[in-house]
Amino acid sequence: MENQQMRNQKRMAAAGAVLVWVGLWMGVVYGEKTAFWEASRKEDYLAGRLVGLSVSDNGILRVVPPPRLVGDPQQPFAFCSVAVGREIYVGTGHDGKLFKIGADGVTTLVADFEELDVTALATDGKGTVFAATSPDGKIYRLRDEEASWQVAYDPPEKYIWAMCCLPDGTLVYATGAKGGVFALSSGATDVRSLLTTDELNVTSLMVALDGAIWAGTDPGGLVVRLAPDGQATAVFDAPAREIRQLVQMADGTVFALGIGEDKAGASGGEEAVGSSGEGAGGGAVRPAAGGTTLYRLGGDGRQTAVWTSPDAATVLMCRPDGLLVGLGSQTMGGQGRLFLVAEDGRAVLLGAVEEERIVAVNIVGDTLYVLTSGLAKLYRLRETAQDEGVFTSAVQDAKAVVEAWGRIVVEGTGEIFVQTRTGNTQTPGPLWSAWSAEMPVPGGGITSPKARFLQWRLRLKKGAEVRSVRAAYLPRNLPPTITSLTVLPVGVALQEAVVPPPDPNVMTAGLDPTQFGILVNQPPRKVFQRGARTLQWQAEDKNGDTLTYRLSYRLRGETRWKPLAGKLDQPFFVIAPEMLPDGTYEFQLEVSDAASNPPAFALTAVETLGPVVITNTVPKITFFPSIISAKEVKLQVKVTVTTEPPKLVEVAVNGNDWAPIYPDDLVLDSPQETFTLTYQNLVPGEYLVAVRVLDAALHTTSEKFVFVIRP
Repeated sequence: MENQQMRNQKRMAAAGAVLVWVGLWMGVVYGEKTAFWEASRKEDYLAGRLVGLSVSDNGILRVVPPPRLVGDPQQPFAFCSVAVGREIYVGTGHDGKLFKIGADGVTTLVADFEELDVTALATDGKGTVFAATSPDGKIYRLRDEEASWQVAYDPPEKYIWAMCCLPDGTLVYATGAKGGVFALSSGATDVRSLLTTDELNVTSLMVALDGAIWAGTDPGGLVVRLAPDGQATAVFDAPAREIRQLVQMADGTVFALGIGEDKAGASGGEEAVGSSGEGAGGGAVRPAAGGTTLYRLGGDGRQTAVWTSPDAATVLMCRPDGLLVGLGSQTMGGQGRLFLVAEDGRAVLLGAVEEERIVAVNIVGDTLYVLTSGLAKLYRLRETAQDEGVFTSAVQDAKAVVEAWGRIVVEGTGEIFVQTRTGNTQTPGPLWSAWSAEMPVPGGGITSPKARFLQWRLRLKKGAEVRSVRAAYLPRNLPPTITSLTVLPVGVALQEAVVPPPDPNVMTAGLDPTQFGILVNQPPRKVFQRGARTLQWQAEDKNGDTLTYRLSYRLRGETRWKPLAGKLDQPFFVIAPEMLPDGTYEFQLEVSDAASNPPAFALTAVETLGPVVITNTVPKITFFPSIISAKEVKLQVKVTVTTEPPKLVEVAVNGNDWAPIYPDDLVLDSPQETFTLTYQNLVPGEYLVAVRVLDAALHTTSEKFVFVIRP
């Protein structure tokens, strides 16, 4: 029976060894950590460059009609446009020129004003066009029956940011530097003030279906309604700094385009919910600096943020299927992009242009025109898709030259081709590799040279769709880094915090235990342990590898390191009393990432600490009496320690309080010190002299001496 039990124990031990080995092997396999870059969300594609492609709200790439260049005024900046019949008037800067571009693309200079910029345009719908110039500009008018532009009004205000016409032909305009709204009646020579504000600028105007005039301001981000009877009411105090555009849907719902950083203490109304990126979602609206938020202002007084973007928008126009929002993007060097945003916040990228931003859109019949700035150009969106579109991803950063590339896999339908290029500079350029040969979907192994950065490019033929892209690589293992190595004061020891062990299934699956509420890396607690010396360190690994530690030691002056402790998984080690003999030591810490990498890829870091004094031997106290008499008692006391000088020496006579004493040379600075105790004119009797020593290792020892004074 006993032999059988022994055999069972051996089998269990062997099984346990196999389990441990398997566990270590699984850890090594996981430690290789194949990493992936994936694009499957709308935001992933918007971070790259799109040509002839749209992106749906659920992240589907499709080929769309590309913008077709209609007119090029050869100006750097454009600020506004207005459709008059089948022609588009375009205001530019900083030469103050106004152009007319026909449907056939013929571009005609119709005015060259003295002022720098043409900042606003409007038409009464009956053939009259108004143009406002800034700064310190004028309002010009051109009627069908007139051959040249006439000054309709010379306002005292410095800037004119927006204009619109009422059904009776009255021109309404908004000003800057001192924000206000004014009206110039048809045929009149002076204006009347409709609204004065404390705002710097009134930046947008809209004539509502009920005849009211709506205005947006900067920097307060206010939406103000001017009733037909002249009553002004603040409708919305937006979190954004500026209300750039206002539009009204057929059902009376008003949408406001807010841009700029969040205002301190701004109120968003009863509701202010939206998303942190382009698209709908939950969470409080906090627009990024320069970002955009689209607000819905319902007739019931509820205000809701339905869509946000980190880029600044300048265009808002409604059409039956949603709202057109044009903006600029700094991604990939800057692209102007046009989104169609549904009233519930779902957004589709309709198209992109190579210029920095879209500043205006116009609809003529069923044709959509897009005006850009940074260069001023007018585009028309085609009705049918082109033969193909191209997506170029944002640059992907592996943080170091990769160990190996894996596969790039494209999920989609139709004719799709993928290629890659790599480099070691953050911005692609001539020092990058050339684009690899195209691979049809689903893709294959990445053949570009090993490097730190990678970029991929997709080419979609008409009718194709892309749902996701996934590129795999093995990161280059980087060595761990020791950021600190210290020794704690004598007597301060550390104990590992007691936490429940994590589920082994979580660990073997390679998941983060904190996702399951499991506490890891709890800091150790400090406890007192007489004579202990504690080494503590901090180390980090940029790959996120599991680190293990090994300590070695040597007496100061020696050359060979001796092992002290290995396979440590906590960043501290307590040198208990008697573990090492008395002496002055140096310690070497070796940090390894071998627990997360195959042996051929494992790396280490080494740091040395010293000198560290170890003291185990308690001090020795010796009495040498030289004189004992009623007139005088003189005792010599010798205190001997093995390493550092004692911290404190005290004496007590006949059980009285302890009192510190100084050595004969007055300085406690030697492992051996002599003290002279002198007592005079003592009365007869027995006396007990006790001496107590506290050494540098916090050891305490005491000795006593008894003498008698006879009558």
